[in-house]
Amino acid sequence: MRPRRRHERFVRRLETEFSADGKDYRAISSDFSCGGLFIRTNHAFTPGTLLDIVIHLPEGNTSKITGRVRRAIKTPVVSLKNGMGIEIISRDSAYTHFMTTFHAECERQAEAELTGSEAVREQGTAQARPEPAGELEFIIIACPSCGVKNKIRSAKAGQGPKCGKCGAPLKPSA
Repeated sequence: MRPRRRHERFVRRLETEFSADGKDYRAISSDFSCGGLFIRTNHAFTPGTLLDIVIHLPEGNTSKITGRVRRAIKTPVVSLKNGMGIEIISRDSAYTHFMTTFHAECERQAEAELTGSEAVREQGTAQARPEPAGELEFIIIACPSCGVKNKIRSAKAGQGPKCGKCGAPLKPSA
C-alpha cells in the first residue's frame, strides 16, 4: 500500500496567526512537515483558499509562509481535531531552519524547490502549479436546524444533501 503522506510529520504545537478574506485569526498549528502543516481551528476555510500564515517558532522567532487549504475538518466529535490541512506554497528561511532541526531532508527539498523556481524565473515564464487531475472540490454548508457545518462535494450540492448530524435537508447558498 502506498504511503498516504509525501513527507514525514513532526508533532509540535505552536501559536499561529493566519489571515484570509481580510480577517485575522489565532490558532494552534501542529503536525509540521516540509510540505505542509495542520492548523487547529474552528474557523476552517474551504479547500483551495490561500492563507497568509505567521508561526511563532521556539526561541521567539517567527516564520511567515503562504499556504493553500487542502482539507478542512469540522466535527462535533471530541476525539477528532477541527482545523485545516495546509499545503505550503512559499516558506521563508526561518521555517526551513525550523524544519531542519527535525529532518535534514527538508533542507535538501527546500534547496531543490528554490533551484527549480529560479530556473522558472530565468525562463521568464513563472507559472502556477496546476491542480492534480481528478481533484474534488467541496463546499461547506451550515445546517439550518442544528448549525453543524457539513462538507459537501460541489458536484452533489444540487442533489438534496442532508446534515450528517441531524438529517435535515441542506440548502446550498447561491
